[in-house]
Amino acid sequence: MSYGLYDYDRRYRRRFWSRLAKTLLALVLVSALAAFSYQLGVEQLKSREVSLMAEIEALTTAQQQAEQRIAELRQVAQTAQVRANELEVLYQRNVPSGELAKLVELAARRLSEGVDPARLAFVLEQTANVRSCTARETRRFVLPTPLYRGANTSVAFADGAVTVTGEGEAFRNAEGNREAWFDPTQPVTLRFVQAGGETSETKGLLPIQKSVVVGDREFRFTVSPGARSFVEVSGDNCRFP
Repeated sequence: MSYGLYDYDRRYRRRFWSRLAKTLLALVLVSALAAFSYQLGVEQLKSREVSLMAEIEALTTAQQQAEQRIAELRQVAQTAQVRANELEVLYQRNVPSGELAKLVELAARRLSEGVDPARLAFVLEQTANVRSCTARETRRFVLPTPLYRGANTSVAFADGAVTVTGEGEAFRNAEGNREAWFDPTQPVTLRFVQAGGETSETKGLLPIQKSVVVGDREFRFTVSPGARSFVEVSGDNCRFP
């Protein structure tokens, strides 16, 4: 009986310690796995943080470069717009119009038909109207604008036979605000008032040429931009016809 009891207790203790050892081993393995997983997660988070910081830095640099490029392109566009406006003004001034355009078209047609350019130039050189004209005079006046209607806004020729006046668009400064003087790059309106009150009007970009017949005299005017606010009127008069 004593031997059987001893054998049973020993086997019980063996099973107990075996189970305990297995449990402890499982706990150790689970703890090790948890620690490994935790450390792996920490390393992944650090790696992700470094990657995100690098990505943020790259995006910030790209944004700064894009903003700089946009500013450069805006400046290029503004410069191109200013140049386009200048070219438009030059085009309007230099491209023939009116009677001159008709003469240019006629000359081009004659040249295309085989007329010798030298002969055409000779004919033009020899063509003239012999007329009795006064000496040419140049005067100036302040061209009125919506912001200025003061003094010195007209000039008279031949003791008031013809008075020249008009108006222009107010100049806009860099801030877009209007100034009192006129903008010489914008079309103007010129009025030629005869002593009897009859008025003729011309609109366009300066310089502008205009002829006015008063009785037996033809007044020929050229109006050009002068110093700021002013236009210069050069004119003479000839016997008509």
